[in-house]
Amino acid sequence: MKVKCKMNKCLESSEKNYEIGYSPETIFDLKKDEQYSVYGICEWNSSLHFLIKGEEDNFPSWYPSELFEVTEKQLPLEWYFNLDRDNDISAVWGYKELVMDESHFDGLMERENDALKVFLERKKEIDEDFC
Repeated sequence: MKVKCKMNKCLESSEKNYEIGYSPETIFDLKKDEQYSVYGICEWNSSLHFLIKGEEDNFPSWYPSELFEVTEKQLPLEWYFNLDRDNDISAVWGYKELVMDESHFDGLMERENDALKVFLERKKEIDEDFC
């Protein structure tokens, strides 16, 4: 799945993003009109987010889906889905570790080396499938 960035400032987005913790001053690590691959999807506090590798670092981050328009709708064949998770995450789509292992999901958020290593391996596989 690929998406094109429509906006990178929270001020340009809906007020729903303020309710989940962003501020009007938030600027996302994305370039307008740039196309990005999506490596996971989650529903967080009733808002859909995409897992994308941003511009300035090698770290994946979750971005509100409303920042993007979907340009390629096909999902990777090896994706999984989980519904009714704990905390504020109610659903997750993505590669196996992201969906099946909550410690991996949390490790990505915490920028843990093991989680980042797995992400980069899965990113490479997904990118090769969608060249």
